[in-house]
Amino acid sequence: MSFNDQIHVLKDDGCVLCACCCSECTWSTGTMFALSAKACCFSVGIGWKGAIAAAAGYYAAGAAGAKKKTTKSAAALAAAGAMDMVDDNAIDFNACESCYDSERGCCEVVAKLCCCYYEVQCPPGQDIGCGCCGARCCDDATAEEAEEAPEQQMMMG
Repeated sequence: MSFNDQIHVLKDDGCVLCACCCSECTWSTGTMFALSAKACCFSVGIGWKGAIAAAAGYYAAGAAGAKKKTTKSAAALAAAGAMDMVDDNAIDFNACESCYDSERGCCEVVAKLCCCYYEVQCPPGQDIGCGCCGARCCDDATAEEAEEAPEQQMMMG
């Protein structure tokens, strides 16, 4: 399972604050920072360690005298790549995703910062649904729960 797939697990333990078909904001515990984006057949994801390594590389390049943003950006990518070699979950890039799937749509951005999980997806899919203040409906999870409901027994009286 890639990092881009793992980030969606973060919302499963959360409490939906507001969700409406194509966007969602959820209160969630766990990882403090994660970012995932998909556009057509390309997807990229970055975790806390990758983001810190990229920021450190960008800052170090500037402190070493680099003036151009391209030089600083190259240093940031190199640092994040080095971190990814050490920890396989730091950065994930895929260029062979399907252009559309029912879970991620054509375009999607997912961000987790502190306790807030944000997801925006176009076109809207069944994984977000509608929700407010901890209650959710019209999504994949509620449909699965309805299918798994135990059969009601009759009372003998």
